[in-house]
Amino acid sequence: MADDVVGSQVADLQAECAEESRKSRARRQFWRLAHATLGLPAAVLAGVSGAAGLASADARVPAAVLALVSAGLSAAIAFLKPEVHQQAAHARRRAYLALEVEARFVLTQAASSGEPVPLPVYRDLLERRRMIVAGQLDDVVQRVAVGGPETGSGG
Repeated sequence: MADDVVGSQVADLQAECAEESRKSRARRQFWRLAHATLGLPAAVLAGVSGAAGLASADARVPAAVLALVSAGLSAAIAFLKPEVHQQAAHARRRAYLALEVEARFVLTQAASSGEPVPLPVYRDLLERRRMIVAGQLDDVVQRVAVGGPETGSGG
């Protein structure tokens, strides 16, 4: 295995996938927090401003200020679309995890057979990484679930 340059590259790819998976998890958590940080105050302020505006004539100005702040937070949610970013980070994480598992399988298979990792298998893994980077995440997960890389041995 020491002379298996392709196997070394597959191991590097596996490590890269693990790191990208961790980064995607952190991104998902960030966008989840951003959604809650903007959405909850917007909803509470909208309710409070409505109640304050109906409570008395003197409370109309503070109610209007609260309503404006709530509207600003709601506009930030609509502009930033944190739920979309959260879903994208989750899909990217799933794809990187699937690719990491596939790379681990390839390395295990090569180690158990005592043969180097075939170059076409590495090319297939790189193509899957390219698909993740290009945003074709469902295709990557589907390819891993259906069959994995071609080993050239007919199965």
